Amino acid sequence: MHMRGGSVGRSAHGLSSLGSAVLGAVVALAAAVGVEGALDVGRDDGNVAFALEIRLAHDSEAERQTRDQLLRLVAERDVARWLYTREIVIDETEIPHSHPVLTLHTRHLGDDAMLLSTFIHEQFHWLEDGETLSAFRAAMRDFAELYPDAPGREGGGARDVESTYRHLLVCDLELQGLSHLLGEEHARAVIASITHYEWIYERVLDDPRVREINERHGFVLPELPAPR
Repeated sequence: MHMRGGSVGRSAHGLSSLGSAVLGAVVALAAAVGVEGALDVGRDDGNVAFALEIRLAHDSEAERQTRDQLLRLVAERDVARWLYTREIVIDETEIPHSHPVLTLHTRHLGDDAMLLSTFIHEQFHWLEDGETLSAFRAAMRDFAELYPDAPGREGGGARDVESTYRHLLVCDLELQGLSHLLGEEHARAVIASITHYEWIYERVLDDPRVREINERHGFVLPELPAPR
């Protein structure tokens, strides 16, 4: 899911920097007002530690448990390479979206694979900002040429046809990321089980031309450490 609100937050890192980011994580509950969870993610490229801040919309038990689940997953898995925004809201009443603040719901409480999938999906939407914007838009144009009759929501696409082209890029990156985190077979099973964007995920899983377009524009993840 993707909602944009103009120019927001920090610029996305280029994909070339993804391989250099490593996870050196220490989980701590923050005492700062409004911050319910914080994760300091160290990088090996000399950058200042990247602080992941999680706020709860209603401070419900489900939101607290989802926060703890997410902090554990980011600490256990090599997710730091895909953290393009540090601000996270967990809101049990909202549909997940990336902008203006990355927001997750509580529906995947207890389902680590689906929470990971949703989280990195929304992180990858931030590649449509900053230095990767032009390449992102170029890939969308190629998808429009490849699928001139792509559907909107009623046909299994996204909110509208433009969003469908956007999600062909993001959902393929989601599959790539999950494959590194969980292994390809498990990742494909997770993607196949998703009950929205059916037309998009079918193309991501079955049409190699989607990956070819993403590779052409630099949206392919480098070789990463084996999943833990």
